[in-house]
Amino acid sequence: MRFAELIIALIVLALFCSAGQALQAFSGDTVSIDSAVADDIIAAGNMVSINAPVDSAIVAAGTVNVNAPVKGDVIAAGGQVYVNADVGGKVVAAGGNVNLGADVGTNLVAAGGQVNILPGKSIGRDALIGGGQVVNAGSINGTITVHANQFNNTGSAGLVRFYKAEDSSPKKKDYEDGFNIFSLLSMLGYFILGLLLVRSMPGIMQAVDGEVRSSTLLKTLLGFVMIIATFIALLLVAVTVVGLPIAVIAALLFFAAIMLSGTFISFSLGKWIGERARINQGDLVYFIIGFVILNVLSLLPFVGGLVSLVSMSLGFSAILYAARRMTGWAKAA
Repeated sequence: MRFAELIIALIVLALFCSAGQALQAFSGDTVSIDSAVADDIIAAGNMVSINAPVDSAIVAAGTVNVNAPVKGDVIAAGGQVYVNADVGGKVVAAGGNVNLGADVGTNLVAAGGQVNILPGKSIGRDALIGGGQVVNAGSINGTITVHANQFNNTGSAGLVRFYKAEDSSPKKKDYEDGFNIFSLLSMLGYFILGLLLVRSMPGIMQAVDGEVRSSTLLKTLLGFVMIIATFIALLLVAVTVVGLPIAVIAALLFFAAIMLSGTFISFSLGKWIGERARINQGDLVYFIIGFVILNVLSLLPFVGGLVSLVSMSLGFSAILYAARRMTGWAKAA
C-alpha cells in the first residue's frame, strides 16, 4: 500500500475508533462553535471553527480552525487545517496545508502538501507525517517519521526517520501526486456530501436503505447489468441528433446515481452493523461507521476493486428501485 493510502487508512480507522462514542453534530456552510460542548462533536461545512472547548472533534471542511482546547482527539480533513489550541489526545489531520500551532498530548498523524509544526510546540509521543514539504520547528518526545520531498527539521525529537520521496520522471511524479491529492479530496467530498444528505434528506436515505436490504444479491447482479445496459443505451441515443439532448441529460442523471451509490451503501452498511452491534447513536454515526469500513475495504489489495464494483452495482440498483417506488407513491397520492 502506498504511503498516501496508508495515511488515508489511518485517518478512517481513527474515525472508526471514535464513531461509537456519543456526539453532537453540526453542519452548514459556515459552522462556528462558540459555546463549550461537554461532548464529542462532528462538524462539516465550508468553514468550521471551534472557538470553545469540546471533548473531541471530527471535522471535515474547506477550512478547519481549532481555536479552543480539545480534551480528547482531533480528527480533521480539509483544504486548510489550523490547530491553534492544545489537544489532550491525538491529532489526525489531512489537507492541502496542515499547521500545528499547539501542543498535542499523544500522537500526530498528518498528510498534506505542506505540514508545519510551529516553533515551541510539542508532541507528547510520536509523529507520522507525509507531505510535499514538512517543517518541524517543535519538539517531539518520541519518534518523528517523515515521508516527504523536502524536510526541514530545526526542532528536536527522540528519533528522526526521514524517507525522501522516490525520484521519478516529472510526468509520473506529477501524476502520482495529483492522483493521491485527488483521492483524498474526493474522499473528503463524499464524506461531507454523505453527512449533508443524512442530515437534510433522511427519508430518501431510508428509502434507498430499504431497497438495499431487500433481495440484496439479486439487486447487485441487476445493478451491474443495468449499468452496462444504460451506458450502451446512452451511446445509441446520443448518435442521433434528435436524441442528443435526452442523452446528455440522462447521462448526467446516470453519473450522478453512480457517484452517489457509495454514499447510500455506506449508510446502509453502517446501519446494518450498528443495529447488530446495538449502537444507538443515530443516522449520522451509522453513516460514519459505514463510510469508514467501506473505504478501508476499497483500499485493500485484490479485494478493493471487487468491493467498489459491488458497492456501485448495488447502490445504483437500489437508487433506481427507490426512485420508482417513491414516484409510484407520488402518483398514488
